[in-house]
Amino acid sequence: MREIIKKCDKNIFEKIVSGQKKFEVRLGNFEGREGDLIILKECELGDGHETGREIRKRIGFTIKTKDMPWWSDEEKNKHGFVIMQLV
Repeated sequence: MREIIKKCDKNIFEKIVSGQKKFEVRLGNFEGREGDLIILKECELGDGHETGREIRKRIGFTIKTKDMPWWSDEEKNKHGFVIMQLV
């Protein structure tokens, strides 16, 4: 298990703390695997100043969109992706 530290905008941070937001979308420039711990540090959107609050969450299922072979690059670039929470 590894610990991954990332900044998180305070509006999104609040939704995670309240339990409303149960997913995370990030640029895939790091290796986050199932079982790793992600530490999200609340920050101001404009200047990135950290507020001092943080939340720790375990990473569950992950998928990298670049590894999705079902669509062509043209389709991915045209439409992008939608990330959904299933309840």
